[in-house]
Amino acid sequence: MSASSWKRAAIRAAICISLSAAVAPAAPVQAINLGAIGTIIGAGVQYASLNKQLSYLDNEGRDEFMEQVKAQYGVNYDPQANAMTARVMANLSRSVAAIDPSILDKPYNYFVNNDTSFNAFCTIGHNMSVNIGLFEPLNYNENEVAFVLAHEMGHGQKNHPIEGVKKSMPLDLLASLAGANGSAAQLGSAILSQIGTANLVTKPMEKEADKLAFEYAVGAGYNPGAGAALWQRMLEKGGSVKTSGVMELFNDHPTNVSRRDTYSKTLTKWSNNVVKVDTETGMISIRGKEWFAPADTASMSGREQAYLVAGNLAAVYHQNKRPTASVHTQGQMLYVGPQPIADLSAEPDPAAVTARLQALL
Repeated sequence: MSASSWKRAAIRAAICISLSAAVAPAAPVQAINLGAIGTIIGAGVQYASLNKQLSYLDNEGRDEFMEQVKAQYGVNYDPQANAMTARVMANLSRSVAAIDPSILDKPYNYFVNNDTSFNAFCTIGHNMSVNIGLFEPLNYNENEVAFVLAHEMGHGQKNHPIEGVKKSMPLDLLASLAGANGSAAQLGSAILSQIGTANLVTKPMEKEADKLAFEYAVGAGYNPGAGAALWQRMLEKGGSVKTSGVMELFNDHPTNVSRRDTYSKTLTKWSNNVVKVDTETGMISIRGKEWFAPADTASMSGREQAYLVAGNLAAVYHQNKRPTASVHTQGQMLYVGPQPIADLSAEPDPAAVTARLQALL
């Protein structure tokens, strides 16, 4: 009989002892696997210790845990990356607070680390770290960076990190706690050893975080098309970017294609179902009528650009299905009223793009 079978048998035997004594005459008593029962009781004690230490690291001990995170990943002081991270986190925090005021009780700790892979992560205690390797592949595009960090805040607001620890690491953590007499530092080390793997995040968690990322980032004033643009960029870069953690194509995570397409559909819905981007060609359409497909530039493909242009245009239609503001240009920038829409400097016929938009409005 396997160890698990012995445990189940021991539990059944223990439950039946009091019942059989009342309804049946005395009979020879069979030996009970007391070792199995002791294992079960011991596991219960260890789980209680796990929950206690997780609660500590998630709340009053979160600053202490942040120091562990910094020690493991190293702090990067690149001024541009740090300034952008601080700006984005401040903007997103205000946006989150408008939807979920609980953030005010536990504002995020964050820093830029030395890891050169494309990633960012939020762990327990609202502790966030952003890899220095995130910024260059995105060409320091703040709108796209904001969607990545908003995604991580989605995990934090829904307590995904602590849920992931409880669900995916129980045996490892129980062993760690048993060996360290319930040390919070030991538990923190065990958690950190799992960051950058798929173990702590499930596909439903990822999808929920993506959905919240759109709400948080757009609420903070970032381009509604940046989520789709981000994943279009990653698709185009393919294997040229070293990725880790949430950005990898784990079997239980959404693919880059599905994430791009989901964000694209969300963008269209946000525009009152007026603005749409063809995922194959980058053609932007308005109410099913083609407008234009942006040209490639030195820093961005036309298809990635299309989502950002569509995001700007969606902002016009989000409030009003039939905008009355005039279409005009200032230099090479195309506007609808005060809303900037697209930089037409790379277009062979910017006048035709402008006239076509005016006709479609």
